[in-house]
Amino acid sequence: MDKRKAIAKPVVQAAILLGVFLAIEAVLVFLNVFPDNNMLLCADILLRVVFGIVALVLMSGYSKRGESKYPLRKLFSNRLTAGTWLVLIPFILYVIAPFFKLFTAYIFTTSILTTVIIVIIQQFATGFFEEALHRGLMMNGLIVHNTKTVKQRIFTVVIAGAFFGLSHAPNIIFGENPLLQVPSAFLWGMFMAAIYMLSDNLLLPMLLHTFSDSTFRIVDGLFGYAREAALCKAVDNTRSVIDYVVLPLVAILICIFYDRLKGKQAKCI
Repeated sequence: MDKRKAIAKPVVQAAILLGVFLAIEAVLVFLNVFPDNNMLLCADILLRVVFGIVALVLMSGYSKRGESKYPLRKLFSNRLTAGTWLVLIPFILYVIAPFFKLFTAYIFTTSILTTVIIVIIQQFATGFFEEALHRGLMMNGLIVHNTKTVKQRIFTVVIAGAFFGLSHAPNIIFGENPLLQVPSAFLWGMFMAAIYMLSDNLLLPMLLHTFSDSTFRIVDGLFGYAREAALCKAVDNTRSVIDYVVLPLVAILICIFYDRLKGKQAKCI
């Protein structure tokens, strides 16, 4: 298989898989198949798990044909380098930042505990599905053929981020604002793509994705806090700066200092 086809084929497969998933989701929502919201969330969880497994099966096919960088099982067991942990510092702060709002909390409620638990499980399913699709399958050819130089790595990260960002555009049919969601997802997707490229570990972005989407939902779902307090505004502003500035900057730095972070001898641009 030539380089262009090796890069394009998994991208097309990922796009088709995503399109089928979104179509089923739209039918469930607009036909009101599950009037109870918790049941709808459970159906969404099942769909994400199933489609995530399909993405991994497709990845396994590439692996068996020798068209992947690593066998599929290795992508869940590769050790993380010290450089990977270093560049994760701002993301870890991003994940734990919502808990600082609890210093202004005045109530803990269990009135929607069941829904919150289901939502957290949904976030695990989301992390599994979206990372298997967007990082694992979509980037399969890019990881093999387009990471040898700085320019190639930047191209790979930008393309992967753009794919992730544009994949959120159809969410307009679910009431989301694509003008806000697409740019944010694009920048966030660049970071996740760079982390996956650096770590060679698919489990890592799955977990990062899960915890990133979960912590603020736990805080908002189970606690009442002073949203107008200076501390809460500072937390929100900090997360926005990390989201829109720090994470994409770190992604580019990973592309530039990739060899050093991996502990390899640097290659020419």
